[in-house]
Amino acid sequence: MKTKILFLIVFVAFAANASFAQFDKFSFQLAAGITNPDKGLRGNNYINYSNQYNYHMFNPITQKDSIIPLILPFEAALVDTNLISQNYGAKTGIFFQGTGKINLDKYETVRLIGSLNFSTFNTFEGSKSGFIPVFTTSGTQMRSISYDYTFNNFGLGLGFEVAPLSFTKVVSPFANAQFNFNFMNAKLSRTTGPSDSTSISFNDFRMGISLGAGIEFKVNPQWGIVVGAKYDFANLLLKNTDRAGSVEWGRTNASINDGEGTYQANIYDPPGTLVKSDNRAKQKDINWSSFYIGVNFYPNITGTKKK
Repeated sequence: MKTKILFLIVFVAFAANASFAQFDKFSFQLAAGITNPDKGLRGNNYINYSNQYNYHMFNPITQKDSIIPLILPFEAALVDTNLISQNYGAKTGIFFQGTGKINLDKYETVRLIGSLNFSTFNTFEGSKSGFIPVFTTSGTQMRSISYDYTFNNFGLGLGFEVAPLSFTKVVSPFANAQFNFNFMNAKLSRTTGPSDSTSISFNDFRMGISLGAGIEFKVNPQWGIVVGAKYDFANLLLKNTDRAGSVEWGRTNASINDGEGTYQANIYDPPGTLVKSDNRAKQKDINWSSFYIGVNFYPNITGTKKK
């Protein structure tokens, strides 16, 4: 880890020193588009509809959690046990990015870039609704329930870009690579009535890289258009599973548990379940691709020329 941090410091120092000589040539880019989850981020459904349910209860004799299989008279809408443990249930969303670019050579073909970006998934997914079981002394009853779920990432990036035809001042294809600091957040909410609504939020910091490419079209000396795509490997560093903290309703800082390990949870069970079940998390890669269109602004700033 110390070697990686030292490499990052040297990288930033070199980039800052190299860009100083041509600091009068820089541009800003604003873009928006569609983002699609991949690998462990993608999931089909975060809610499972089934009339079979494994009821968890504590056995005082064995001092362990016992599982009793039940057949319900209706399909129950419960949080899928694959959520968090196997994937993050994300689907297509939207993407926003702001990028600053500083050229490192007089032809503007090599650039230092820095970016701020925001990706939010499940944008086009509505709430999921159904019924959940309520166990009473007189039998099993059902209650209506609805769920909402989102997964977001706010990223800070720093890297290099190569644009071999930038000197033409007209059309310029480019390719870039960035090292990213990713602040991930997910939120799952459930509502069973006007007086019964709760949620759980997941928050974690990860580091990764992104690779991108696109084409810039210069409309005039100050403005241009850009179309591009990029792919994020968002959690290459710091994967972890919080074995001490449970994934339970009401928490505001639960771990995304992207490393291999075991955690306890009650979000997969009906409201009021007292026993927290043990769940096995596999190691997951949080990746996604983004496709965007945007505008470039080229400030008309030039240094004083020597006579």
